[in-house]
Amino acid sequence: MVALVRTARHWNVRRVVILGNVVMGEPDMHDPSPESVRAINTHTMAALDAYPDFFIGFCYLSGANPVESTMEEMDRCIVERGMRGIKLWQSVKASDARLDPIVEQAAELGVPVLQHTWYQVGGAPETESTPADLADLGRRLPQATIIMAHLGGGGCRGVLDIADVPNVHVDTAGSQPEAGLVDYAVQHLGPERILFGTDWPLRDVGAQMGRAGGDSLTAEQRQMIFMDNAKRLLRIDRTPQ
Repeated sequence: MVALVRTARHWNVRRVVILGNVVMGEPDMHDPSPESVRAINTHTMAALDAYPDFFIGFCYLSGANPVESTMEEMDRCIVERGMRGIKLWQSVKASDARLDPIVEQAAELGVPVLQHTWYQVGGAPETESTPADLADLGRRLPQATIIMAHLGGGGCRGVLDIADVPNVHVDTAGSQPEAGLVDYAVQHLGPERILFGTDWPLRDVGAQMGRAGGDSLTAEQRQMIFMDNAKRLLRIDRTPQ
């Protein structure tokens, strides 16, 4: 937590969205139990308590867990503790209808849902979502605000998958920097559907900032990607100095 704050401030990042996740290598990391999900979110709450004007919390959930316990966890995280979004990883594909109650409730609460996505070259876990799976979710529930993670994992193919699904946005994180990819996303989605992301600690913050800058982007487009879109989707009314 301290390392993240120090790294972000080095790069003049004023607010950080913290996305809880299971520790890599844990037995249930792809299919976490309700107890593991609760522990992850309790850790996020500790970060919010320690740095209330710096961190913005997302509630980590699993679509494979019982709906009743999942709804209770959403209430604990969002209604009681003011988290600003939902984080979904690899427990079920985005095309799986088991996610619908989560996403419907998120829409009711006015918070976005961020879903991990990737196109794997060498084969992927059977429950890992592709951008095409996420496009399916966006079409099923057009009232929901959905964020596709990661632009670097979906590439140009992923951009085209979601191009005609206007309630699906994308963050710039994932993989190593690739020249022109953010520019391609702006061309096909518009700058208002793109949010800056780092995938820290797996990726270098400075390199990800350079990738998201895009040589062909205007100052207004950069402002939208680095700040304005996130403030709008997460209902942030101020940025600490």
